[in-house]
Amino acid sequence: MRTLDLAIISESNVFRQRAELVGSLFTFECMTYPSDEAFFMESNLFKNVSCLLFDFCKPQDIKDITGTLHVARQVSPASYILVVCNKMSTEEMDMAISAGASRIITQQEYYDSSKPEFVLSQVIKSVFVPVKTMDLVEGTTPTFPLYHFMPLNRRFLKVFNTNSMLTKDFLTKFSNAGDLYVQRESLDLWQEYTSGYVAKDSAEALQKSRQKFRQLNESFLSLALLVSDRSTPATFAKGKELYSHCEKFSADLLSSLLDLEDPWYIISSSAVGDYGSIERAPAVAAYAGFMSATLKVGSPTEVMIGALLADIGYLELSPSVAAKLRTNRTHEMNAEERMEYQKHPIFSLNQCLARRLPLSNNIKEIILQSHERVDQKGFPRRPRADKLLEEAMLVRLCWELDQQCQGRMGERKPDIREIRRQFSRAAMNEVGNYNPRLIVKANSVLLPAVF
Repeated sequence: MRTLDLAIISESNVFRQRAELVGSLFTFECMTYPSDEAFFMESNLFKNVSCLLFDFCKPQDIKDITGTLHVARQVSPASYILVVCNKMSTEEMDMAISAGASRIITQQEYYDSSKPEFVLSQVIKSVFVPVKTMDLVEGTTPTFPLYHFMPLNRRFLKVFNTNSMLTKDFLTKFSNAGDLYVQRESLDLWQEYTSGYVAKDSAEALQKSRQKFRQLNESFLSLALLVSDRSTPATFAKGKELYSHCEKFSADLLSSLLDLEDPWYIISSSAVGDYGSIERAPAVAAYAGFMSATLKVGSPTEVMIGALLADIGYLELSPSVAAKLRTNRTHEMNAEERMEYQKHPIFSLNQCLARRLPLSNNIKEIILQSHERVDQKGFPRRPRADKLLEEAMLVRLCWELDQQCQGRMGERKPDIREIRRQFSRAAMNEVGNYNPRLIVKANSVLLPAVF
């Protein structure tokens, strides 16, 4: 029996095409079904279905919807159930979630925003989390399986069985092959393992920093899912709780990075996500927080929170704009698409305010100014150079640095040392992008470990 990534349940060709486009973007294994009955008839063919996508855009009685969801939850108890509807009252949404829906998005969000890409990528693609082979200890018996990503067919292959012993040959082989992966459901076991078998000497500090980066990453993605969710309006307390976690984990990570000889390597090697993905935000935040603390530019925690939230507005962008972002083709955007893209910092702040996140005025300005330039050719507001926060320019500098550090899953990551050297040289030579004083200060952190 095989595992299915996404079951698309709809009689609408347009609905199915939209979902299949997302599936092709992330190379999901998808199956389409014209009705819920058709899926239920074939559900026993699969060992597991990661996500069920239901089309309830046509007007239906809420009792019929909840009845279908009850059956879906019984048939696929472990599946994430994403519901798309035309219009539901708050009471009806609560009923649908009680019946088994994991999340509800509107028909407009489904067709006109990139929220389906984000939600489905988190549910399906992020089932596997990268871990470092150097954190595995020869002679130990992990209580979870390990996987290797196969770039050619873009599938995960199990290479280590639960409770087997790690051998020197295995560790040598996969140290040269790139990251290994654990299933997200095994993260607690991985944390327990790495806490129980602590690496020695300098490797211990690296291991702890990776753990703290992972904590921040998980907390941020949970916050992003909540902030973008309009189906659960009464979750302000939960939003504040997750925001508080992000603040704490940011401070913890920063403290750990400041103790390392080469924090750049830890950040670049721990980051996940592709171009145009808000999954890159923790890496940008880590770079920016480290530079803020080292250069004494603003409050490092505020800088990190601003960097985390600056691009959360990506989720409001249309599918065509999001697709060009994810494939690093912003230069191909037409005038309308570029105008939409350049509004995303405003979208970011609005989403945070709608969830009543306790942002300081400084963080709000960092978010809004995160893509501005001193020559007023940035976006979205183009303030004068003397109105730009140095913290916001630092966030954008780290965002641009991270753009050059990205590689596709399964590929070897670029050399962060060489990237820093090239980036520093380019920033010094470019006129109008950054405040020259900031670049001089930044180079004192970017360059010493390179030469």
